[in-house]
Amino acid sequence: MRGMTRTNLSFSKNKRSFFKFGKFASMPPSLVVSLDSETVKMAHGRILQDRFVIEGVFSMELGAKSDEQISSAILLYCQTQKITRAKILGLVSPKFFISKNVDVPSTNREEVAKIINLQAGRFTPYAREEIAIDFTCLEGVVQHFTNVLLFIVNRKIVERLVAVLGNAKLRIDQVVVASHGMAATYGIVDRDVSRERGLGGIHMGEDSSELTVLDKEQVVFVRHIPVGARTFRKDPEKFRVDFAQELTRSIGAYHDQGIGRPVGKLLITGLVDDLGPVDDILNQVSPAPSGKIEVAGFDYRKYFTVSDAAMNHLRQTPAVSFFDLFSVLAHSDQNKVDLLLPELKLRRKVRDVSRDILRFGVLIMAIFFLVSLFMGSKIYFKKSLNQKLQRISHQYGEQAKTLEVISTKNRIVKKVIAKRGKELVVLNIISGFIGDDLYLSQINYDSAGTVSIAGTADSMSRVFSFVTQLKHSNYFKSVEAKETKSRKEGKQDVADFLIDCELAEGF
Repeated sequence: MRGMTRTNLSFSKNKRSFFKFGKFASMPPSLVVSLDSETVKMAHGRILQDRFVIEGVFSMELGAKSDEQISSAILLYCQTQKITRAKILGLVSPKFFISKNVDVPSTNREEVAKIINLQAGRFTPYAREEIAIDFTCLEGVVQHFTNVLLFIVNRKIVERLVAVLGNAKLRIDQVVVASHGMAATYGIVDRDVSRERGLGGIHMGEDSSELTVLDKEQVVFVRHIPVGARTFRKDPEKFRVDFAQELTRSIGAYHDQGIGRPVGKLLITGLVDDLGPVDDILNQVSPAPSGKIEVAGFDYRKYFTVSDAAMNHLRQTPAVSFFDLFSVLAHSDQNKVDLLLPELKLRRKVRDVSRDILRFGVLIMAIFFLVSLFMGSKIYFKKSLNQKLQRISHQYGEQAKTLEVISTKNRIVKKVIAKRGKELVVLNIISGFIGDDLYLSQINYDSAGTVSIAGTADSMSRVFSFVTQLKHSNYFKSVEAKETKSRKEGKQDVADFLIDCELAEGF
């Protein structure tokens, strides 16, 4: 055990040193904006030292402010916080979207998407062209259908959000709901991985609340509760009862659908100070089919890394909850829903592809320019060198020609001197093969090294013997008897001959 402890401590030290090194490189920030009919809220942050840090928050009561004034306030916040390039997320309030659990008779995701797109109008009072829709497929036991969690929002809500951010010179990247981000936070707060029942989370906001149910690490149910902290301040006793009734109906609807295990624990956060004692209210909630529901409240600010400036703003605005914004920022990788309008997605995709093509074209032109510059410089230097060589050639050309004539004469003289006396050497070699039985009448020798020998021998065998001697002497090659003829000279038989040969190489 001691050895294991030391190992863990050593790992922690290495980890801290790594973080110290990593602080010099920061990721681009992310900005989330929530806009409803009464309030605009913003928060931004980035990953620093391997954790997400909330760097700033902003909230403003709208009252009678126009969308142009809202855009100006958002732009001023971004300029004050020096946010130039960031990932922009638009957050849809739970009172503006509809969530439904639907069974689709297919297990193929593409088929599921087509079926939902065709039948989306059945789940809302709006026509298909008036809504934006997205969904998540719930993982469960193998079956012939897919349970789908739908999120539906009116197009005008998304269009207004896009327009307001566009007037603030911000391009929105995604339109999300906070359900999956908040579910990730609930999972961190309650780390009981061995739980045998579902986990519910309630976020109490200013005007409304949102119930999110997790089962087996996935969001299976989302429901809007039209009771918020402001309603509690108006008539606490009445709205405590209303809240308990709405929560009972929502949990009952979840249990009736049979899409997950019964809720065994409820976590509540947000503006819980206005709610009063949590147990007193939630004890009025009907128990789950498998027993009583455990209730626990928590302060969401303790589960996020918040800068001092952002924390000061939270203390100054106790009537505003940023839990949904913080969850979306800190767990942006868990956002599985994008309600951005399809035509905007297509338009941006075309724009991004066009931008990529333009960048590729610029890159090709830059490469072509560099290649042209390289080839041009190479041609220029070669031309300069050629001109220099021409000047040198013109300057020393006559002298070079004179030297060439002299050199040619020298080579000829050397060649003549080298060949002088070679005829005598050839004659001396041939005479060494001649005896009393053979005499020569003619020897011809040319500059190419060809030798022609004519003479007379006492017999034909002596002629052939002479040919053999020439071959084996290593001074001649291609030795051949061209002509041989027998005749009588007086009373004696003699043989005339003509032999052609060549001087051997290196002679």
